[in-house]
Amino acid sequence: MQQMGGSPGLLVGLDQRETPVLAANGVPSEARNLNDPNARGRLWLQGIGGYGKLDGEHGSSGLEQRTKGSVLGADWALDSAWRLGVLGGYSKTELDATGVDGNVESWHAGVYALHQNGPISLRLGAAYSGHHGESKRTIAFNGFSDRPKGGYDADSQQAFAELGYAMGSGRFSAEPFASLGYQRYHRDSYQEKGGAAALQVDSQTQDNFSSTFGLRLARLSSLDNGMSVTPRMAAGWKHTYGDVSSSTRQAFVVGGTAFSVDGSSLDRDSLVLEAGLDVGISARHTLGVGYSGEIGSDSRNHGLIGNWQMSF
Repeated sequence: MQQMGGSPGLLVGLDQRETPVLAANGVPSEARNLNDPNARGRLWLQGIGGYGKLDGEHGSSGLEQRTKGSVLGADWALDSAWRLGVLGGYSKTELDATGVDGNVESWHAGVYALHQNGPISLRLGAAYSGHHGESKRTIAFNGFSDRPKGGYDADSQQAFAELGYAMGSGRFSAEPFASLGYQRYHRDSYQEKGGAAALQVDSQTQDNFSSTFGLRLARLSSLDNGMSVTPRMAAGWKHTYGDVSSSTRQAFVVGGTAFSVDGSSLDRDSLVLEAGLDVGISARHTLGVGYSGEIGSDSRNHGLIGNWQMSF
């Protein structure tokens, strides 16, 4: 039924890997990078561009995605140990599969908290995202052709807790970390508009826990003109728990027996990578660029991030 049925990967539209608000290891990368840990408050902005590919399974086509967006956040020192922050953002993802294309617009809101006790860091984060997706399918065989269109609403939630231990000496730092995350995605049911190939698609919900274990490295260098340069990198192993399969229940609008279409599964294990360079242009302002990636056996996701941070 793949020729007439929808592509589950595209109809799902967005899973936890495509939500750019929270990094796989807990809180936005910019929120973790404290160029001035004594600042009472911080304001930061991220611009995000990403590309991802999900291989096809069970006769379904693979999926490619391109995401761009921005996230604005701020946090404040509650005392010498705790910081509390909020964030909000918008992103748009273009989706492309064989015979199917679409886009998803997303609005994000979240909170995070940071706690520092000597070398031990605790980082907490939670975010909610609302999504609106649109899809178009092209069906053509044996003289029949149709171009059904669909629109759907969805939402996703994320929550993370991470523990890190700072090591190293002088201007060099190394931090082993471990994190636990929860991701949930729900898409409402919807009905396509079109001819005989138009579908009624049931709602879909998927939720998973994940754990990530890794190491971060960074080195601070001070320049003669008062600026600072900090290259950083991180690598981790992410394991996803729960049901990683994807399936949608569909039926033709004109009538007939409902059927299920199996799509590509989430990766059970993946490699999480980060790299970046932060430049402290003054005591209060920092500019940075970074890379974020998640690579599994069936999917690859890569992102480029530009950020600005101001302390006050």
